[in-house]
Amino acid sequence: MPSPTDFNQSPYYDDFTESKKFHRILFRPAFAVQARELTQAQSILQNQVERVSDHLFDKGAMIIPGQVAWDTNYQAIKLTSFTGTTTLSDFESVEMTGGTSGVVGKIVNSVVTDGTDPNTLFIRYAKSGTDNAAKVFTDGETITGTTTASVAISAVVETTATGSAVQIEEGVYYINGFHVQVTQQKLILDKYSNTPSYRVGLTVTESFVSPNDDTTLNDNAQGSSNENAPGAHRHKISLTLTKKSLTATDDANFIELLRTKTGTLQSKVNTTAYNVLETTFARRTHDESGDYAISGLDLDVREHLVSGNNRGIYASGETSTDGNTASSTLLALGVGPGKAYVKGYEVQNIGTTYVDVDKPRTFDTQSNFGTNFEVENYVNVTNVYGTPDVGFVSGDSEAFKSIKLHDTATSSRGTAQVDSGGTVPLIGRAKSRGFEYSSGTQSADIMSSGSLTDSIYKHYIFDVEMFLHLNIVTATSFTVGETVTGATSAGTGVVVSSATKDASISSISTASPGVATSSSHTFKDGQQVTIHGTSNLQIDSTTVSEDTVFTVRNPTTNTF
Repeated sequence: MPSPTDFNQSPYYDDFTESKKFHRILFRPAFAVQARELTQAQSILQNQVERVSDHLFDKGAMIIPGQVAWDTNYQAIKLTSFTGTTTLSDFESVEMTGGTSGVVGKIVNSVVTDGTDPNTLFIRYAKSGTDNAAKVFTDGETITGTTTASVAISAVVETTATGSAVQIEEGVYYINGFHVQVTQQKLILDKYSNTPSYRVGLTVTESFVSPNDDTTLNDNAQGSSNENAPGAHRHKISLTLTKKSLTATDDANFIELLRTKTGTLQSKVNTTAYNVLETTFARRTHDESGDYAISGLDLDVREHLVSGNNRGIYASGETSTDGNTASSTLLALGVGPGKAYVKGYEVQNIGTTYVDVDKPRTFDTQSNFGTNFEVENYVNVTNVYGTPDVGFVSGDSEAFKSIKLHDTATSSRGTAQVDSGGTVPLIGRAKSRGFEYSSGTQSADIMSSGSLTDSIYKHYIFDVEMFLHLNIVTATSFTVGETVTGATSAGTGVVVSSATKDASISSISTASPGVATSSSHTFKDGQQVTIHGTSNLQIDSTTVSEDTVFTVRNPTTNTF
């Protein structure tokens, strides 16, 4: 896009028109040179430069970085007063030391009071306090420093805060057909908040500069009769770092470089944006590689309208990035940070971007029909009794009902295993996601017949949790749900159930090892037990004290 400034006005009269196809101005002897011809000569050359640049670069592209950076740890110091100078900017670049805290830092910026906010300095802290704990200046303390001119200055701290700011480095941007230099600039987003919400970029200002505005435009030919004579005017383009609200639409002379919402970076210009040149490269990349993701770009489906703790995105009355007012009829589909190539073009998400999606509002119903689906993990089961609940079908609010995993098949179809003495058959739990016929005889796709025990079904399960059975030798009572920790291993677990198991012993042999006789025991090999109730226990003619811990080996029905 060429410059929007109109040069076809007094006193320039630049009536260059591209449609006339003029490419050179041919001056002739004996004919006066017109001012507009000299101006048009520049316009013709500028037109050629712009055509080449349009092929290479997008409008507003960063040519020579000029990169923009942002800081949400922009430390602010509100001042009660300051001495040693009448100009607050004299504090900039001065190293200041807290008289009470001993904290040291260098002043990087300053803002004079506007009548509401006090005089404010911005600092980059370098050293912690004398107590090695304080990180910032203390409220009410006096900070001191010395300027480069060896002038002692000081200030009294009212309070400290954390603000936010952006900075752009010196560089060149492609603006209105020109390659325009931008100078290093700082811009404070919020003085005392580090959760800014702004669009940050460059405001483009075009102007005419005359010798009345800048005396350096007067003729500098010293010793000639024309010295200090007024010279030609100049066309000037200035780029100013500016912030705008997220809803601002006055972008005619604004180039966005960075966007942040509540302190989270949404987008940022990091590289040069090419035009036709990039299109060529993109076409080649897409031809050979197609579309693909490099990293991230995770999806997060959220409610559109905030309601309680429903993880909604937009408050009532707030407008989304797609221009829709917060509504319960919409979903907000979040695309997380990441990078991909789409149609050959690099696409990078710095923050999560939300897209509005209509919720379905129509439905159809159908009963007793077969469906095909694949939900990954499953086990083949037989001897089925009933069907698992995979939805809101049992009168409560839990979808995907829990199932119990046992270590031994049940002896009676439809009756679950139960604990017996020291035997605990429950070894885990899971949730049921689906049930699908696999092979064998079926009846109307449901297990309606008690005789269909040989058919095989795929039982899809998820959220599988296996249990560890711990045998402890003391009768300790645990509460279901509490966390237990190993004193040596530091391993942790959550109690699902606990019970005390015991058995009466009628006799113990004195052999080594001793053999205990018990008609009611259900102990397993490797379990530890405590034998008590006698003070004259002898094993292999050796007296053993009461409540000694033994390890069960070789259990039979009546002995161990």
